[in-house]
Amino acid sequence: MTLTRLPLSKWWIETDDVTGEITGTYNKANITADIKAIQETLKLYPDLSQEASDVDATIKKVESSGWTVARISRTVALVQAMYQAYQTDPRQLETAQLTSKLNSLIELRERLV
Repeated sequence: MTLTRLPLSKWWIETDDVTGEITGTYNKANITADIKAIQETLKLYPDLSQEASDVDATIKKVESSGWTVARISRTVALVQAMYQAYQTDPRQLETAQLTSKLNSLIELRERLV
């Protein structure tokens, strides 16, 4: 794929190297605005990696609590079950999708030089 900037414009056209067909048109200002909007939206959503780290830390605390082996096992199982149930929350999926889209847009913007 080849990106070509239209002269005196903020628009780029992506063409297929083999067929010469246009596969996409991009406006860098629009892409930058989309990136900013997604970043602002993600501030309102859960941080998936932080939450996974928090669950791991909670489990480690339970394991080092000095409780009986049976109580530790029950509590760890409960924490894991709650976290698995929480992961079915639609905001979890939305966060992952927005993060993926953000990464793609940032990559595209970097190609538009």
